[in-house]
Amino acid sequence: QGHCGDRPAGPRGNRTAMADVDVNAWKKVPLHTHTLCEGVTTNTLAREWRCKWSDDNEKKSLSQCQEVLENVVVPQLRNVHGLASVQRVVCGECKEFRIICKLGLDAFDDWASINYYPEEEVINRWMAIEGVSKIEAQTYAISPVLGPGRV
Repeated sequence: QGHCGDRPAGPRGNRTAMADVDVNAWKKVPLHTHTLCEGVTTNTLAREWRCKWSDDNEKKSLSQCQEVLENVVVPQLRNVHGLASVQRVVCGECKEFRIICKLGLDAFDDWASINYYPEEEVINRWMAIEGVSKIEAQTYAISPVLGPGRV
């Protein structure tokens, strides 16, 4: 018998145990956690880019913000190691456009070391859009309370 119950060892020892391991698990749930205070932990950080858009010209500035997301953010972040997600939030009431990039703790530090690329390009493109104002960037801890990735 092999080392894992009823499975016989193969010609090179017991390698069948690896078949049960999800080799992509590291992409789904970051393993490292950080305690912010007693009872408050996180395993992911987010960098948020946000701006205000205008109703002028049939919300043209909103459309152009979306183009920056599609043409700059998505292609540039597609292959960033440890990227958990990129989300877009649009608030029609307060006229806000947000891009939230979520990464595991270790990957986030690596991304921070290259100035959150392509943050500078996103900000510069938004600055060039007529009707866009109050451009800001912020880092914060973000953790799901229910569902996948819960600490």
